[in-house]
Amino acid sequence: MATPLQSASIAAPGFFGLNTQESGITLESGFALQANNCVIDKFGRLGARKGWTFLDEVTDVNLQGMHRFVDIDATEYFGAWSDDTFYIYSAGSLTAVTYNGAQTLTDGNWQAVTLNDAAYLFQKNYEPLYFDTVGGTLEDISDSPSASGTPIEGNCALSAYGRVWTADTATNATTIYWTDLLDPSRWNSGTAGSLDLSSILVNGNDEIIALGAHNGFLIVFCKNNIIIFGDSDTAQTYLDPTTLQLVEVINGVGCIARDSVQNTGTDILFLSDSGLMSLGRVIQEKSTPMRDLSKNVRDDLVQLIESETPANIKSAYSPTNAFYLLAFPTTKQVYCFDMRQPLQDGSARVTIWNNMEFTDWLAFDGEIYMTHNDGLARYIGYQDNGSSYRMVYFTNYFDLGNASQTKILKRLAITVIGATGQDFVVKSGFDYSDLYNNYPLTVKQATVAEYGGSPSITGTSATQSATTITDEDAIRSVDLNGNVTTADKHYTVDFETSSTGNYTKAVVVYLDSDTYYYWDQDSGDTRSATTLYLLPNTGLAQYGSTSTEYTGGNLVDNVRVAGSGSGSVMQLGFEADLNGGALSIQKMDIYVKQGRTL
Repeated sequence: MATPLQSASIAAPGFFGLNTQESGITLESGFALQANNCVIDKFGRLGARKGWTFLDEVTDVNLQGMHRFVDIDATEYFGAWSDDTFYIYSAGSLTAVTYNGAQTLTDGNWQAVTLNDAAYLFQKNYEPLYFDTVGGTLEDISDSPSASGTPIEGNCALSAYGRVWTADTATNATTIYWTDLLDPSRWNSGTAGSLDLSSILVNGNDEIIALGAHNGFLIVFCKNNIIIFGDSDTAQTYLDPTTLQLVEVINGVGCIARDSVQNTGTDILFLSDSGLMSLGRVIQEKSTPMRDLSKNVRDDLVQLIESETPANIKSAYSPTNAFYLLAFPTTKQVYCFDMRQPLQDGSARVTIWNNMEFTDWLAFDGEIYMTHNDGLARYIGYQDNGSSYRMVYFTNYFDLGNASQTKILKRLAITVIGATGQDFVVKSGFDYSDLYNNYPLTVKQATVAEYGGSPSITGTSATQSATTITDEDAIRSVDLNGNVTTADKHYTVDFETSSTGNYTKAVVVYLDSDTYYYWDQDSGDTRSATTLYLLPNTGLAQYGSTSTEYTGGNLVDNVRVAGSGSGSVMQLGFEADLNGGALSIQKMDIYVKQGRTL
C-alpha cells in the first residue's frame, strides 16, 4: 500500500508580517522571514504594495519636502520645496513661488504647519517663513503686517490650540516658545510666551526634538525624555499656556527624529533609538505600558537608524491604507507598519519596501505623495514609474512537527489573487540552504467583471461583461446547499450559463470556491455552474449612479505544481515582478511523503 501524503497549509501567509528578531525555526507560520515590497491588506492577505508615478517630473529639481493646507475659502494649496526654491503644485505641474524675504536659503529641512489661513515653515538658523495666500508669495514672518517681537528660529513646530509652538534653536534646545492666540507672527505680545524645561528634565541635559498634541495635551518629545503638559483650567475647551501644568515626565525614552512623529487620531507614534514607539499610555491610562511597535524587527531597524542622518528620516500615516510609513532615504528602504490590529504582544505587523528613492512622504485625502530629486510623485498603480518591481515573500522554517524525519516534497498548491496573466515564482528549500527549487507559474487568463466586494464573474473573452449589477435588500441569496436565504445585500447579474446558451435572466450569484450558485428571480430555480458567460458588449452598471464602467479585475486562482527535493526542514518562497496588476497570496498548501528517520 502506498504511503499517504502528508499535507500542511499556510493560511494567510505572512499575515503576522516580518520577524527577523527570533529564530526562524521557532516562529509561528504566519510570520515571514522576508516580505519585500509587500503590504498586509484589509482582508489579511500579504500582497504587493502599490507602485508610483510622477505627477510632475523635473530633472534635478531636488525636492526635499512638501506641505498641503486648505484656507478658509476652501482653496487648496499643495506646496513643495528644494534647498533654495519653493513650488506650488497645480494643474499637473510645479510652479516656482516668489520668495520676497531677505534671507539666503540653502537648506530644505523645513517643518511646515498651518494656522489661521496660512502656512508657516520652521528650520533651525532661519527666520520662520509664511506663505501669503493673497499675493501667492513666500515671506519672512517678520514682514507680516501684525508682526511683533523677534521670531524664534526653532527647528520643530506645532500648530495646536489656536497658536504655533516651536523649540530647538541653535542656542537653546530646552525651551519651548509659543505665539499669541491666532497670530503666529506675534512673539512678544498678547499671550505669547516661553517655558524653560531644563528644571523638569531627568538625568541631566537633554534637547527638544519634536512637538505633538493630542486630547488636550501638549507633548514635548526630547531625545531622552517625553514631557506631557495639560491645562489646569478644565472648563476651557483649548489648552491655555497661562494655565499650563505638568502632567507627566517619561524618562528613559525619547524621540530621535523630528519627522517621525505622527498622530493617528487615537495614538501618537514616534521613533526612539530602540525602534518605533506608541504613546498610547498617555491617551489611555498611565498604567498602560508604552508599546514597542517594531519589536519583531528591532535589531534591523536600529542598524538602519545608526546609518541614517536623523533629520533625513521621514514618515507618513495613511488612514485610508491604515499604515504608518517610516522612510530611510540613504538606504532607500521604507518600513510599513500595519495599524489595523496589533499582534498579541502589542507590536505591529511590518513589511519592507525597497528601492524607494524619495526624500519625503505625505498622506492626505486618501492619497500618498512623495518628493523626489526629479519631481513630485504619487503612490498609485502597480508599476514604479512605468517599470516593474519585485515582490518577495519567504516563510519561516518548518518541520511539520517532526524535525528528525525527512520530507519528500511531492506537490505544491498556491491560491493567489491577482491580475490575469501575472507571472510569479514559487520556491522551495530544505535544511536552511539558500539553494531553492523554482516553480514558474502564471495566474490564469480570463475576463473579470468586478464590483465592490461582490464575487468575480469570469467570462471567456474580453468583449464580455455583466449588463447590470444592482444592490437589492429584498432579493434572496443562495447558500452552499442551494437553499434560498435572506441577506442584507445581494448582487444581481445578467449572464449566460454557456457560450452558446440563451439563459439571460437576472440572477443572484453566490461564489463557493470554484462553483457559482445562482438563483433565478423569475422562476425561483437554483442552479450552479463553474463558469458564467457574461452578456457581451453591454458594460457594467455602477451601483448608485447611472454611469457604466467595465474594468479588468483580479482573479482568485489555485495553481498546482509537482514539487521536488527533500529534507527535514522546509521553507517556501514567493517572488513576482509587478508590472501593472495587483497580486496577493491567499493560501499555500504543501504535500509531502515521509522519508527515513534521521
